[in-house]
Amino acid sequence: MSNILKSKYLWVNIIIAIAVVFLLCILILTFLKFYTRHGEFVITPDLKGLYENEAEPILKQNRLKMEVVDSVYLRGEKPGMIVEQTPKANSKIKSGRVVYLTINAKAKKQIVVPNVLNVSKRQALSTLNSLGFVVGNVDVVPSEYADLVLDIKYKGRSVEVGEQLPDGAVLSLTVGENGSNYEGIMAFVPILTGLSQSDAERKIVANELIVGIISYDINPANDAEKAQYMVYRQSPDPGERVVPGKRVDIWLSKDTKKAQAQKEYEDEFF
Repeated sequence: MSNILKSKYLWVNIIIAIAVVFLLCILILTFLKFYTRHGEFVITPDLKGLYENEAEPILKQNRLKMEVVDSVYLRGEKPGMIVEQTPKANSKIKSGRVVYLTINAKAKKQIVVPNVLNVSKRQALSTLNSLGFVVGNVDVVPSEYADLVLDIKYKGRSVEVGEQLPDGAVLSLTVGENGSNYEGIMAFVPILTGLSQSDAERKIVANELIVGIISYDINPANDAEKAQYMVYRQSPDPGERVVPGKRVDIWLSKDTKKAQAQKEYEDEFF
């Protein structure tokens, strides 16, 4: 009798243990399902072409979050526009997840102006276009040398080689045309001694000539100091008859004695 009771007690304990394990499994699976929201998902909205402030309420409505992780520069796309997202649009993801965004840079990429002066127009166009510049007008002026680029302009001003301009900037080129096409038309080299660089350049251009080499006896430290320099030498000499488009080189110094000595020589000569 004792053995029978013990046997029944053992089986009861086994059954109870199995029941407890079974209940625990059910509770754990239920908790995991609730915690991980198994079977629940949302469809990722398509955010490409939107701005951050437009994407945020859409994501909130879908119980999603957003984070901008990168920016790129794509020519032709609007600054600040979303160009890529992870996960992709129409993906099934759990609510509460973060959607990572890549936006188009809000500022245009800056491009360094290459040295295309004194190269052929064809080569200059190829180089500038490949870098992302747009060449608009090509102005033809008389020159000693045909088809060479003499100047690069942006918004009406001459730009320096190495200057940075925004991607897609529209440039104008000044290209020389050989003086042989201007037979019978001659220009006179003006007197430039004692003039500032800017005044000398204006006078050169006004006489249908081209600004050539600009040289300082001592390089100025800044623009304010540069304004103190005066022309003390030029080539060709003043009064010389040349073809339109001839280059005129000038030398400048802060030493007024140099300019005065040259001016006295010219006055005596002329």
